[in-house]
Amino acid sequence: MTTASELAQAVEVEQAVEEAARAAAAWRAASLEHRARVLREAVRVVLRRADEIAATVSAETGKPRTEALSHDLFPALDHAAWLARNVDRVLRPRRIRYSQPHLLQKRAWETYVPYGVVAVISPWNVPFAIPFTSVATAIAAGNAVVLKPSELTPACGEWVRRVLEEAGAPGGLVAVVNGEGAAGEALVAEPRVSKVFFTGSVAVGRRVAAAAGARGCPVVLELGGKDALLVFADADLDRVVDGALFAAFTGAGQVCVSAERIYVERAVHDEFVRRFVTGASALRPHLEVSPLISERQREKIEALVASAGGEILTGGRARDATFYEPTVILRPAAGTAIEREEIFGPAVTVHAFGSEDEAVALANASEFALGASVWTRDLRRARRVAGRVEAGMVWVNDFGYSYGAGQASWGGAKGSGFGRALSTHGLRECARVKLVDEDRGWLRPAWWFPYDDRTASALRNGLYVLYGDARVRAAWRYRRDLLQLARRALGR
Repeated sequence: MTTASELAQAVEVEQAVEEAARAAAAWRAASLEHRARVLREAVRVVLRRADEIAATVSAETGKPRTEALSHDLFPALDHAAWLARNVDRVLRPRRIRYSQPHLLQKRAWETYVPYGVVAVISPWNVPFAIPFTSVATAIAAGNAVVLKPSELTPACGEWVRRVLEEAGAPGGLVAVVNGEGAAGEALVAEPRVSKVFFTGSVAVGRRVAAAAGARGCPVVLELGGKDALLVFADADLDRVVDGALFAAFTGAGQVCVSAERIYVERAVHDEFVRRFVTGASALRPHLEVSPLISERQREKIEALVASAGGEILTGGRARDATFYEPTVILRPAAGTAIEREEIFGPAVTVHAFGSEDEAVALANASEFALGASVWTRDLRRARRVAGRVEAGMVWVNDFGYSYGAGQASWGGAKGSGFGRALSTHGLRECARVKLVDEDRGWLRPAWWFPYDDRTASALRNGLYVLYGDARVRAAWRYRRDLLQLARRALGR
């Protein structure tokens, strides 16, 4: 039975979509340069409002101000600036050149057509940058957007709408609906929503994909991650330890590409572990490691750590309702939940490996494939391993930074989702590709009616002329058939 609350939520979603649909009809006619001007102004608005936005991010998530700036403000600004510079280049009509002799009278273009109204369902862990970059990309491509931010970070979602309206986006072009799961379900089910962009958990993402797919609506999903961090013996150990601490514990591990599995070559394993544990123990609560988003998240992490087996080298305790200590677990038992599931908290497992092949096999032994990192001074090996690791992004001697670069694509494989955000690929995810082809009317296609045996034979032999290995010889051999086709084309 549908509750009164769910009915009210459905009405709110319907009104937001109606408002967005009206705005979309006018916005799709806006020139690419006009859209770019709005995005350039959005950059100025975010700069003016940076302290207010960062404070909102910190207030809603508990992030240190440094993380609010680096995780949310930098990526948002970089992507908006990239979009403003590149939307015309990426989405302008692209001429298709026909080299086939029977198509030379034709001209064609690939064009990029807005979907109309798209839905963006975003998470709480990067509560400004993820919805802002998604919404900015969608409107750059000519769409209107209905945004449903996480129910835990509604004020950050409201900042997305406010920034773009202050930048000159028409009223209603970006609508925001708040609420829990019922709001997202109503939005995905709305027939006027033509595409859905979802970032969140695997379980919810699969439900979104199923519900949208049932009505033929395409989706882009960025789901969970369980990133592997591979340390080879020749790596700069000082850099590796600093990078691994950041990769595992920034955002209290509540980052989709957090390094949750560290694999270290045996020759340096013990030294790495000693330094890494010392560094993890020294991280300062609230200054460098933020609280978790909720007690529920803490309870989930506690359960995973408790069932892990292995040796807890540091951490493994909650200090209060939402703060969990940075935790390092050495060699957890094979097949345990902590080895299979996304932790999404400040806990990481460490194993040793003996060869490159073993390292790659360990990295790929997960249903997730979002990001990974490879740490070595040998760039040949780094590139070789990066090519073999199953992941949407692989970083060498660094971690995760490419989310702050608008030109770099972002997205996963396997259980981590499909489709791409950011970059040329993310921008084109927000538009339908349409082929527009024109014929000058000089020639009549030889394959039109009426059919006869001679034409069929000529068409068959024409295959050898166009696609065979000895095309010149075939052209001479079948010259009478080619003449027959030419006569038909000329209407004789």
